[in-house]
This record gives sequence, C-alpha cells and structure tokens, in this order.
Amino acid sequence: MKPRERVIKAILHEEPDRVPLDGQFRTEQLFNLKRHLGVNEDEEVLIKLGIDLRTVFMEPSNEFKKKAIPLKQYPERWVIKRPDGLLEDEWGIRYSEGATGIYIHWVYHPLQEKDLSEYEFPDIDAEGRFENAEKNVKKWMNIYATTASVEMTLFEQAWYLSGYRNFIKQLYENPSFVNKLLDKIRLFRERQIKRFVEMGVDIIKFGDDVGMQTNMMLSPYIWRKFFKPRMQQLINIAKKRGVFIYYHSDGYIEPIIPDLIEIGVDILDPVQPECMDPAKIKKMYGDRITLHGTISIQETLPFGSSDDVKNEVLNRIRTCAPEGGLILGPTHKIQIDVPIKNIITLYEVAKKSGKYPIRI
Repeated sequence: MKPRERVIKAILHEEPDRVPLDGQFRTEQLFNLKRHLGVNEDEEVLIKLGIDLRTVFMEPSNEFKKKAIPLKQYPERWVIKRPDGLLEDEWGIRYSEGATGIYIHWVYHPLQEKDLSEYEFPDIDAEGRFENAEKNVKKWMNIYATTASVEMTLFEQAWYLSGYRNFIKQLYENPSFVNKLLDKIRLFRERQIKRFVEMGVDIIKFGDDVGMQTNMMLSPYIWRKFFKPRMQQLINIAKKRGVFIYYHSDGYIEPIIPDLIEIGVDILDPVQPECMDPAKIKKMYGDRITLHGTISIQETLPFGSSDDVKNEVLNRIRTCAPEGGLILGPTHKIQIDVPIKNIITLYEVAKKSGKYPIRI
C-alpha cells in the first residue's frame, strides 16, 4: 500500500496495511540520523524510517531571502541578523538566541510600537512564496500524503505581532483591536490556504498552541468567542475542495475537542500523553477524529530506555489504532537530547507491530 493511501484510510477510520507514521526532526538530529543510517539526504531518512507524510511550507519572498538566512532552530523560517545581534523575520518580529543556541526567545513585537492601521503585512503574492511548495507537492502527491503548514494560524501570529501579555490583556480590555487584528490575519491565511489547496495538497495543517501542561492558556469561552468562528471560516475554504483538516496544539485542550470536531477538524495533534490520555481521547472521540502523534517527546523518548519506547509504542497501537484513526509519531519535533536508538526503536517497532489486524 502506498503511504498516501495508508494515511487516507486511517483518517477515514478504515484499517490500512499498517499504522501510518509521521515525524519531524531538528536539523542536528537529521544529521545524526543520516550518519547512523548511512544516507546523504534528509528524504532518505524519512524513507528509511517509514514516514508516510510530507510537509510543505509558505516561504519568505525571494527579495527577503537575498538578505536572510534560515533560522537554524526552525529552518522553514528565515531571518536577518541585525546590528544589535537580534534576529528579525519578514513580519518584523525579533528573536534572541538562548545561551545554548538551541532555542529562541521572542523579544520584540512590532504592534507594541506601531498602530495596526500603519502595520503592513507581508505581500503574499511576492515571488518565492510557493514555488518550492508547488514543486514538492508535484513530486510527492502520488506517493505520500502531502500536508501544507498554516501553523501559527491566528492566536500565535496575533501575539507574535503584539506581544503575549499585551494580546491576552487586549482580549479582555480591547476586543475591537483584537477583532481587527484577527480579521487581518484571517484574510492573509485565507489566501495562503487557497494557494495550497490549488496545488492539490491532501491536508491543511492549522496550528495554535493554546494548551499548557494541565490547563488551557485561554478560557474555552474566549477561544470560542474569538477563534472558533474564524477557524470555521478557514476550514470551510479547504473542506470545499475535499482537503482534510489537521489541528495542532501542544498541551491540554480537552475542553475544545468537541468544538474542533464540530468545525471540521479531522486530525488532532499531538495528544501529549503527559497532558491528555490518548486512550481516553480515542475512546471518547476516536470515531470522529484521527489522533496524530501520542509518543512522548517530554519523557519517554529523551529519558526512557529502548524498552520504554517499545512499550509506549505498543500501548498506543493496542489502545488507539483499532479501526484506524491513528497516525503515530512523536508529539513534537524530535530534539537533540533524544538518543538515536530510541528514534530507531520507535519506527521499527511501529512498522513491525502496527500491522493490521492489530494482534497485540
């Protein structure tokens, strides 16, 4: 069975030949995996591991790329290095690198100094935005399930532009500003989605981290008031063309899972086991939504033994894979503290034991 068919069957809650697999890796881990597996290209790593999905991104304009470099922590993002040492992206948002260089910190938000009416969004029609995505979709579309990323969809893009504390305050004190900002972002995202849908992608990946470890960053009431109706509008654009909808939020978001299903989300990511019990989510909603991820990047993969990884993979297959509805993978991009043997164990055990019918 081709990877694309395998993924689509799982999303439709049918049983393919095996549980579909996904995963993303930090640049350093990709380098380690290439060396361990004896291959030269990133794509060869994905093939060796048995990953069934491929992801495309909107990129900065060619004009911006002339003066920018890929952000090493997130290579799909490009930044210029300012004289003060800060990194600035195409939106005017600035970052500093942490002491280790592994992570970045948001330190400047343009709407803290500029009025919204004065702020100019990037030109979505600029040359360079979608050329690589179109080329890759054509290359992959008959083999792999193709996913187009529209992450930082509304909430994250809004607070990146205006500052987290400031934006949370405005949700309560200045809803007029919030509505204007979110509508501008929504219109930008609508055009982005239309471009991806026209390419023929299978899945649109929305994403806004609204969950923390044991609770939500926003009350469900606030999320439903400001974000749910706009998400519905964005989802409708993709659904009209038969595209599946993938929604990412780290952390605990159980209160809004029924809402996500209501507005048309097909795939829920990453279902962090430290925050939500995947078996419980499967039992409650597994006939209406596909779970994506579920393997702990917070505890098991970095700190567990190979046996711990094996046992977690087997547990997920046993409790979440029957009748389809599971795409297995880590709950975040695999970080540099994850031993290579644990990565290999995850995918090898999943390929061997995730065959249907499930007999674990």
